[in-house]
Amino acid sequence: MKKYEVLLFDVDGTLLDFDKAEEQGIEGVMAHYGVPVTVENKEKYHTLNKGYWQRLERGELTRDQVLGQRFEEFFGNFGITVDGLQTDGLFRQYLNDSAVLIDGAIPVLERLQEQYALYIVTNGVAATQYKRLAASGLDRYFKGIFISEEAGYQKPQREFFEYCFDKMGRRDVEHMLIIGDSLTSDIRGGNEAGIDTLWYNPHGQMNTAGVRTDYEAASLEAIGAMLSGAVQPA
Repeated sequence: MKKYEVLLFDVDGTLLDFDKAEEQGIEGVMAHYGVPVTVENKEKYHTLNKGYWQRLERGELTRDQVLGQRFEEFFGNFGITVDGLQTDGLFRQYLNDSAVLIDGAIPVLERLQEQYALYIVTNGVAATQYKRLAASGLDRYFKGIFISEEAGYQKPQREFFEYCFDKMGRRDVEHMLIIGDSLTSDIRGGNEAGIDTLWYNPHGQMNTAGVRTDYEAASLEAIGAMLSGAVQPA
């Protein structure tokens, strides 16, 4: 593995278990509006929500459109009219209270902070992300936290990374590595910005996104080992 100086970590799905947090949030909102909390209905929401965030990544929607319209469409399918942004606020109350760490996150960061400059690069709502990072104890390991809402752009847009470079005061991308679970956000973003990529792929998914991954690992423990020089990737 190349020698790096800076590690850029995604949050949701990489350090925090966003799936569990999101499930708790959507269950609470569905119950609030009287929609049956079933596996089928939760899957309908997840599919619809993923599509909205992908449209944001492609620049087809604004962040506020995503946050509001997803709920208006979802509940509209049940014949329920809601204020989308108000419903997002309710959802976020549930989300803010959830900060479930992915196994191995803290020990890996404890080790890596001694060798690298660590930064957070995440899409999302700033207030939510700051609260979850603080509640989980993750925030103390990072020199900087860069969030799409504050940047005005989101991964994988090149402008998001330009914002990060300005905040870091460095642009030596050859010394940087981005680590994340999303091919379309983290890995494509790294490709666009000229940053090497490490795909965190715990479920053994196939790379069908047409992006280049420089490294791949199935666990945070494996990432820690690779970056501390304990093992070399295949």
